Amino acid sequence: MTRSFLALLLTALAAAPFALNAGGLALLTEMLVLLAIAQSWNLLAGYGGLLSLGHHAFVATGAYLLFAVTRDLPVSPYIMVPLSGAGAALLALALTPVLFRLREVYFAIGMWVAAEIIKIVVGRLDYFGSSSGLPLYAARRIDTSWLPASAHWFALALAAGLCLGLWLLQQSPYGLHVHAMRDDETAARSLGVKTRRIKGTIFVLSAAGCGMAGAISFLGTLYVSPIAAFDINWTVNAIFICVIGGLGTIRGPVLGVLLFVLLREGLAAYPGWSQIALGLIAVAVMLLAPRGLSGLLDRLLPNIRRAV
Repeated sequence: MTRSFLALLLTALAAAPFALNAGGLALLTEMLVLLAIAQSWNLLAGYGGLLSLGHHAFVATGAYLLFAVTRDLPVSPYIMVPLSGAGAALLALALTPVLFRLREVYFAIGMWVAAEIIKIVVGRLDYFGSSSGLPLYAARRIDTSWLPASAHWFALALAAGLCLGLWLLQQSPYGLHVHAMRDDETAARSLGVKTRRIKGTIFVLSAAGCGMAGAISFLGTLYVSPIAAFDINWTVNAIFICVIGGLGTIRGPVLGVLLFVLLREGLAAYPGWSQIALGLIAVAVMLLAPRGLSGLLDRLLPNIRRAV
């Protein structure tokens, strides 16, 4: 039943470019990109217990790699999407020797500081267009009429792949090690769990997911700038989405993205009110339902848990 529903849902989402107008397709693609970033952040914070306030650095890294490499080399932007994720993963790997010396809130602040430093460096380098940013020069080599649909299919594949990856993690013995590390790192280490290696792995995978999401997001806009790519709202929105939807669950970010977009579009005529509403809902969820909307659904509708 569940597998049939998911297959139908994926088929409908894949066919969306042929059924929706340009505005509807752009909104759906944005939702999938937000879901991919939220699930990537969820992997690190919800499953691994590592709070990051600087994941927008990986979003920007993926976007800038796509634009810079396709400008200088005869590489298709489509091929660069997964390679941009690999580039963000390498950046995460380079940061681990310093960041993994920090713990808890200091790790979160350290990530934010690292993101700000990278933003300043990129914004001052002529190679990346300085503060003006870069257009997608490689757009001259591809049929841009298929660009919105291609970005949508990439976003769908990434979001679905991350959800599937988290489900496989939950089912595996490795997932038990990750949960043990999140719940009590010292106890897990005393039982032989290689916590440093696990933290490094999920940190790098989380960065790769954000890097690919950044490349896909800016692929559709044909332009990248430091202000847009290094916008901390990429990270803040992921935090809101995961906290409201439910940290450490697959359904949580899905529910969080739906509520986030519903509030933003519903309150579009009242600038700023969607963020206020989102903040109030997040506080209410933390006080009344710490497991988020996903946990609330489990309590109110236990049959859903058995079915999904």
